Amino acid sequence: MKKVLVAFCVLSILIFGCVDNIAHQSSDAKQGWQLVFRNTKGGKVVFGSKERLIEAVRAGYSVRVGWGGRRQTDTTKSVEHVAEAQFLTIANSKEVFAQIQPIIGQHPGLEKDTIDIVFRENLQWILMVGTNGFSDRLTTERFQDSIRGHRSLPTEVSWFVNYPFDHKSKKQTPLWAM
Repeated sequence: MKKVLVAFCVLSILIFGCVDNIAHQSSDAKQGWQLVFRNTKGGKVVFGSKERLIEAVRAGYSVRVGWGGRRQTDTTKSVEHVAEAQFLTIANSKEVFAQIQPIIGQHPGLEKDTIDIVFRENLQWILMVGTNGFSDRLTTERFQDSIRGHRSLPTEVSWFVNYPFDHKSKKQTPLWAM
C-alpha cells in the first residue's frame, strides 16, 4: 500500500508539474514564424493584433507579408504570394507599411494541366503594402530602366513575424523616442 501511495504522489507531482508548465506558457512562448495580423482591403482587422505587429517591428523581428488573388472570370484560378519585408515603416504609431525587394516578373500558367510559372524577364516589380489595406506597385522595364506601370490597389494582407526562442512580449518604445 505504501508503494502505491508513493507512486501516486510521484505521478501526481509529475502531472501537476506538466500542467503548471503548460499553464505558464502563453502566446509569448511561441517561436518561429507566426501569423500575427491580417487585414482586409479596407484595413479592417480579420485576425490578430496590429499592436502586436508594431511591437514586433520595433523589437527588430523579421516580418513576412502574404497576399493573393483569384481571377474574376474563373475563381478556381488563384495565386498566393509570401515575401520577406525588406523595409518597414510604422506611421503615427498605428499603421505598418512593408516593402518587398524588387522581383523579376512572372506569369503563372494556371490553365495548363501541369501548372507552371515562367519569368517575364524584361519586367521587374516592387510592392508596398499596409495594415490599412493600402498597397502600391511599381513595374519597371529591366533592360530599359524605365517605369512601365504604377498602380495602387487595396489589398488584403497577412503579416507574419519570426519570433526568437527567447521572445517575451513587452511594450516597445517608439524608435524615434530612443
